[in-house]
Amino acid sequence: MKTFLKLSLAIFLFSSILSCKKENPTYPFTIQVINEEGVPLPNIFVEATADVPNSIPDFSGITNDDGLVSFTYEYEAVLKIRATRSSNPPTWMGCNFVKLEADNNVRVVVVVTKYDPSQPGC
Repeated sequence: MKTFLKLSLAIFLFSSILSCKKENPTYPFTIQVINEEGVPLPNIFVEATADVPNSIPDFSGITNDDGLVSFTYEYEAVLKIRATRSSNPPTWMGCNFVKLEADNNVRVVVVVTKYDPSQPGC
């Protein structure tokens, strides 16, 4: 009888743990853009995409006064982040990657430096 009760309790606990799994997790992430001195930079254009041609997802936004911009995706992914000021060519640029995690706001920092036309990519 004790074995039956222990087994029943174990099955109940195991099924409770499995039922706690969220059906539709979200994948939020926040990007902070700073300069080489660590100062947050507002009004920086930020793009986050998969590192393949014609990729989905494709996020873009502008950093706020604290150098932050946030997005939410509905799938697990690894995204390439590119932050620029001005365009064609940019005057400042920085890059990084982010691995999204379910229901966890992943924060990543991108350091921008003066754009060097002799090294036009990330």
